[in-house]
Amino acid sequence: MFSGGIPIGRFFGIEVKLHWSWFIIFLWITWVLATDYFPSVDDYQDWSTATCWVIGSATSILFFVSVLAHEMAHSLVAKAAGLKVSAITLFIFGGVSQLTEEPKSPSVEFRLAVAGPGTSLVIGAACWGIFFATRYSASPVAGMTFWLGYMNVILAAFNMIPGFPLDGGRVLRSLIWWRSRNLRRSTRIASIVGRGFGYLFIFGGIVLVFISQYASGLSLLIVGWILENAAAGSYRQMAIKDILRGNKVYAVMTQDCEVVPS
Repeated sequence: MFSGGIPIGRFFGIEVKLHWSWFIIFLWITWVLATDYFPSVDDYQDWSTATCWVIGSATSILFFVSVLAHEMAHSLVAKAAGLKVSAITLFIFGGVSQLTEEPKSPSVEFRLAVAGPGTSLVIGAACWGIFFATRYSASPVAGMTFWLGYMNVILAAFNMIPGFPLDGGRVLRSLIWWRSRNLRRSTRIASIVGRGFGYLFIFGGIVLVFISQYASGLSLLIVGWILENAAAGSYRQMAIKDILRGNKVYAVMTQDCEVVPS
């Protein structure tokens, strides 16, 4: 799904790409910040329209820089553990680190999973520190850093939901794997929990739609649908790999092919 994308550079030897859907969310966040969020805050109501758009654009870019830092933390821990990272792709729902193989032990899985949310919390704390230092002297900087701090804490909290394939789900899988010594069983349990959270989000989204909270409801519905599909797909992928491991290509290919005369 995320194999394509526009390459924007390499950081620490890892290629970073922008999926086409990234431009949609970038424009949407910029528009919300410039037309709704900043004009509604009392401290920023003296900003001009141009200022709102410039600060909104800069804030949106910095938010995706923090998402990239979140994913880069995952990738650097993976590389340190000997895993190959093919690329990091930023897309409409954030970012994804593309690993070519599963972690080799529960401890590697745990370190890899907590690296991203930990990085987001550090960024969030740093942003709030800058906000408190500049709130009375540089309102544009304060406006950006308060929102960025809030969003990075939300990003960390959401990713720590214990449902696979979110980071919290990977932490859960690592703990079950450590106790059971069975990666496939651990993945199945973590995936079931992930699907449960997905259905919970879908139900919550439906409830919000019925009480006329359309934007929030549809957003929660989409997130729930993606989480449920990702959880189910992750376990299917693991099961297929286990089934195919050790088999030769000729054992699963069709050998009696029809020959077409020239």
